[in-house]
Order: sequence, then structure tokens, then C-alpha cells
Amino acid sequence: MHEKAVRETPGSAPTRNDLAGMSVPESLVMPGCSRFALRSSETGLRYEIFVYVPEIEPPVGGFPVIYVLDGNSDFITVAETVRRVSRRPKATGIVPAIVVGIGYPNTNGYNTNRRHLDFTRGPADASVFPDKAIDGCGGQAAYIRFLGNQLLPHVQSRLNVDPDRRILLGHSLAGYFVLDLLSQQPDMFNGYISFSPSVWWDRTGLSRALASANAITRPIRLFTAVGRWEQELAPWQAMENFGNQYHDIRKARRMIDNAREISGEVSAAFGAQAHVRFELGENDDHATIVTAMLCHALRFAGTAFAP
Repeated sequence: MHEKAVRETPGSAPTRNDLAGMSVPESLVMPGCSRFALRSSETGLRYEIFVYVPEIEPPVGGFPVIYVLDGNSDFITVAETVRRVSRRPKATGIVPAIVVGIGYPNTNGYNTNRRHLDFTRGPADASVFPDKAIDGCGGQAAYIRFLGNQLLPHVQSRLNVDPDRRILLGHSLAGYFVLDLLSQQPDMFNGYISFSPSVWWDRTGLSRALASANAITRPIRLFTAVGRWEQELAPWQAMENFGNQYHDIRKARRMIDNAREISGEVSAAFGAQAHVRFELGENDDHATIVTAMLCHALRFAGTAFAP
């Protein structure tokens, strides 16, 4: 008993007997997941597409689909959450769904350059992002065409999906893109989830687009959430670890205020057809908001999908 305990103590060297019973380590594969490459026919840029399909019989009309931006970073989080909580949809309020992550090749985290290109109409507001060069931004229109003309039809043709049950999800700059796409083509998706959106990138342009937005032909749902500690230091963050510029930028970007105000503007722009909810994660910051509020978002945005 004592020897076994010693051998299992972290940091202790394995014995020959331990190694004898060990198999060769293998990669861990999440059930129901796959990936493929898809190249934009317009720009020639390549995308890495991640797909999770529930291992159950699809509903009569096909599965809902949740499209996740920044797929390299956020696909697994969303796919595993959906897989876990949709086992009992009548209890959780979240139904089984296909999850499609839209990412980039040769990337394990965030691809900053591609995000700036795909998610924006142009350079950021210089007053809140003074160090960002103007090059490499403004490819949003081509990216939207890639989504609408290639990716969505590709998924529709190969998987058993319901074209009338689509959600788009993004965080940070991808959250800003969710809102900007909603302002331009609100009927492309039925549900929109925007976590900690970087509205500051072009606050004026986004408001202008919403003010002139076309009427929608069917109901949509928008869930926006931001962390309580995105405009000031959290209790667990030491003041000395952050410089004065960091605090100034936080104030200028108005993460909470901007997200709350834009949510109101979406509601005003689309009227009774838009069901909008804004939530503040009381114990969250920019990095934790997705994992903390994901089920809230899926439940609200997918309410119309419930059996």
C-alpha cells in the first residue's frame, strides 16, 4: 500500500513495473468531431473548419447549427458544452445541435492577423487602439460572402441540418463581428451570441449601421454578455501588474457600457421581431465570460429550438 502511494505521488520516478503496464500514449479525440479545410473562392484564403455532430438520430427537420468564430480557440469549449448539457434537453433547455467552428490553418489559438482582416470593415478607432497599423484590416465583406455563399451551403449540403435554426457565436473582436453582421444581414442567422464584444473597434460605424438597418423578415434573438471586471481591475488582479496605459485603455474601451448600449440599439432597430438580452457576469472578466455564461447564451438564443 505504501509503495503504491509513493509511486503515484506526482513527481516520483516510474518503476519498471509501472512502465510495463503502460500503453503507448494516443491523441485524445472528442466523440463526434472532425475537421476539414475550405478555401475561399473569392480571396483564396484557407479556413480550417471543425465540426461536431451529435451521435443520435437527427430530428425530423434536421439539427440546429451553432457556428463558432475563432474555432481554433473556442470550438472545443462550445462543442463539449453542447454535447454534455443537451443529453437532457427538457431539463437543461438546450437541445442537441451541430457545432461548426470556423478557424485558421496552422493555428492553435487566436490568429490575430486573420481576425483583424476577417472581422473588420477597416482600421480600429485610433483613440482606443493607437498602436494598430491600418494595414491588414477591412476584409469583412469578403468574409461575410464566404460564410453566406460557401460555408453555410457546404454544411447544408453535407449534414442533416435545419436551415431555419442557425446561431452565430463570437467573443471579443469576433463578438463585435457578430453584431456588425447582424446590423447588415440580420436574416443570415436566427440567433446571435456576442461575448465581450469589441464595440470600441468602430463604435460610431456600428451605431450608424444599426440606425439604417433593413427590417427583418423573421424573429431573431441576440444574447450579449460582458464581465463585471472588464472596465476596472478585478479583486484578484494586482494593481502593480498593470501599467497606467492598461487602465486608460480599459476606460476608453467602455466594454460594459458599449455592450449594454449596443444591445439597446439592436432592440430599437429591429423592434418586436428582435428578442434581446444583455447580461453582466458578476464574477467574470474578459477571459472567463465565455465559459461562465455559455449555457445562459445557448438557452436564450436557442429557445425557439426547444422541442
